[in-house]
Amino acid sequence: ALFVSKNGRAFEIKILNSAKGKTPKFAFLHAASPFHVYYEDRIRFYEEGGTDEEEKKKEEEEKEKRRKEAEVVERLVVKEKEEAEAAAAKKEAARKNASAVDPVARA
Repeated sequence: ALFVSKNGRAFEIKILNSAKGKTPKFAFLHAASPFHVYYEDRIRFYEEGGTDEEEKKKEEEEKEKRRKEAEVVERLVVKEKEEAEAAAAKKEAARKNASAVDPVARA
């Protein structure tokens, strides 16, 4: 897509008309291919001045965002677990305290 965006559609037509254009390697050049839409999108991206570095930076930013979101979720899970353990310990302490005073509560 980068080569076609720089050198024009003539190269694409040349490949399509050659024997190589009929091989699976270049199937994305045909409109019937499920990958053709992506190919066309990449051509537009490069024609509008997009670069692979921009794309890589964007992907890295998304990855960092997902990592931070995962950290937040992990902290919440840990906090909920700690709160549940504290509540269980408090309940157990109250039960032990009540059983020491009231022998019927022991059961």
